[in-house]
Amino acid sequence: MLQRRFLFLLFPEHQRKINVANLPWDVTEQQLRDLFSGHEVEKVEIYHYRKYTLALVLFKDKDTAAAALAEKENSMFRDRRLRMHMEFTSIRHIKREVIVTVVEDENMTEEQLWDKVKAAGVEPTSVLIFYPLGYVTLEKECDKAPILEKLKAAGFNAHDLNQRDQNQHLDIWRAAKLFFRNRNRVQLLNIPNKWIEDKEEMKKQCAEGGTITEAVSNNVTQNPQMASNYARIFYETEEQAVKAAKALNGRVVDGKRIHALHLGSALMPNYKTSVYVTSLDKGVTEEQVYDHFKQFGEIEFTNRRNCGDAAIICYKNAASAEKALACTTFPAPTEENKDATKEVVVKKYDGPLVLRPVALKRKLKAGEEEKDQAEKTKEQQSVLGKLKAYHPIFVGNVPLNCPPLELKHYFAQHGPIKFMFSPQILAYRNSAPHPVKTFIIYYMNRPSQQNAVRFFDHKFFGGHRLHVLPLRGTQNMDVKKTIKMTKIPFMSEDALFKKIKPFVGKINRIVKKSRLIAYIELEDSADVEKMMNVETPDHPLPKGKMEQLKTPISARLYNEDDVRVLNGIAKIVAKNPDMLKKNIQPPNKRPRMEFGGPGFNQGPGGFVPNNNMNNPNAIQDLLRLAFMSGKNVGESLASNQSSFGPDPPVANSNNFGDGGFGNRNRNNQGGNQGNFRGQGRMNMNQNQNRGNNANNFGGNTNAGG
Repeated sequence: MLQRRFLFLLFPEHQRKINVANLPWDVTEQQLRDLFSGHEVEKVEIYHYRKYTLALVLFKDKDTAAAALAEKENSMFRDRRLRMHMEFTSIRHIKREVIVTVVEDENMTEEQLWDKVKAAGVEPTSVLIFYPLGYVTLEKECDKAPILEKLKAAGFNAHDLNQRDQNQHLDIWRAAKLFFRNRNRVQLLNIPNKWIEDKEEMKKQCAEGGTITEAVSNNVTQNPQMASNYARIFYETEEQAVKAAKALNGRVVDGKRIHALHLGSALMPNYKTSVYVTSLDKGVTEEQVYDHFKQFGEIEFTNRRNCGDAAIICYKNAASAEKALACTTFPAPTEENKDATKEVVVKKYDGPLVLRPVALKRKLKAGEEEKDQAEKTKEQQSVLGKLKAYHPIFVGNVPLNCPPLELKHYFAQHGPIKFMFSPQILAYRNSAPHPVKTFIIYYMNRPSQQNAVRFFDHKFFGGHRLHVLPLRGTQNMDVKKTIKMTKIPFMSEDALFKKIKPFVGKINRIVKKSRLIAYIELEDSADVEKMMNVETPDHPLPKGKMEQLKTPISARLYNEDDVRVLNGIAKIVAKNPDMLKKNIQPPNKRPRMEFGGPGFNQGPGGFVPNNNMNNPNAIQDLLRLAFMSGKNVGESLASNQSSFGPDPPVANSNNFGDGGFGNRNRNNQGGNQGNFRGQGRMNMNQNQNRGNNANNFGGNTNAGG
């Protein structure tokens, strides 16, 4: 039992579990154990969804799982080619080498699609079918254009997947590969705005399916007309989730027709019964499209999500789709003419077309004037000028889920912070398996900025090694000692550091600016030559491409005058005009250090008064002051030149009997404390005659003189 507990802590389940897909529906646990004989299997779980089957196979340890994956991936099992990957792999993107094709036959298997692609003269590396789509993965860095020509010539309805309906295809991949997760979840699309603000109302409307354990709602855009609202509802059991999805799908709430999906989050149109309409205005909703096109037949669903100026209409039969092709106008009422229409184009939606257009410069309408470019520059320069009063640093490799307030508290250790800003750099955010982000932190004074760079650079925060650099000035990596690495595994900067560190000496810095490109700056030039030779035994990245840096490259992702930075800050300043005003702190009622005199201007640079106790210089000045004061007192005592005297006498408070405490000489206890050098004894007789006067307690201040 203890050994099992130790193995669990050493190798968590997600690191030793393999996702095995494209299995026959009737596969058994024993068959899978026999398949992986020679690799110790602890547990097998089998899941079904539609006509698809996958299994999660848990192995003894991480190395055993890796060996099983290497041996059995793409192998044949009962006439099926196995698709396998480690279970902890997250799907956040689709590889560039993937193309998508429409699968006409619902019963086509992945092996049949594989053979059909090879017959067209194309070599696939893997195939995934999730009807009605098939995804074909090709070799890395292949030229897609001639491959698509070959496939189309062979009768394929194939398209380049790069930048084509990316969100939809990601959802499809997740549904095809990860449908064992969250089987008690229902995805709601096109929900009303009030459900975003009032989750209790949303729970109330969705409770008929069963007991809700969790509800999450969100919106993609802030425009209420174009808001792509969605929600995830979690129920106690899978049966309750199935029941809720059937009850909620197609329901109209506050004018919104809800899409409720179980074990998926993408609307999958039937290409034989679907059309799409283009040239729609931005304000057109799914409900308006539904109301107009229902005249041609019964509609399964309409979709405006991530479609730009288009909409998909999926009918329940092909005859209705043929009728809809005759539509040429769409209602566009105005205040002057309620019956006004506009021309639209309706086409057959026969494949994954480009419905999410690339961002292009909007054409100006008649009467509009283009904003003066000089005015934009003036606005940016105005913001940049206000920022010069503060002292910024660049912070990189921050975990995406890090709360800004927590980061602010961490960096405020070295001085007051004016404000923080995190530019959205998508390529950098997705450069690691666990997304990362950057921050710009503006300090109120320069010493705080310098100390933050000095003490926080390369420090760990949230498990990530931070890059902390001044945002101003040149911060280039050493050209002679920096290597540009491409074709590297998808890993974080910290994982890359751990992988390379045993192979070389000191690593100054590793920077990943995108997913597959990293820059590594080494301390020793000999290590540069060692890393460049990928054929070196035990090289950490033998499949990587190494080249020495030829031109200087900054260790930062951007500069302070970057348009992406200035535009983001300008938007914030527009909402908070007083944000960049220099706040002058009021003086303290009783200043701490506004005094001078002998001994207060000693030491290098003199004494610098400063009321800001967060400033390390002020603390150093205080320590110097305390040292000098103690030094002066000691020298005075040693030379018998002390100007320090006893406290003044206490009036008539010590007359207890004869002369105070019943002893005349006791009144001299405070007076002769400084007479340790012999001369004080000569004055003792003089003090005996003063014993009855309590006011003379400690009065012999000139003793020893």
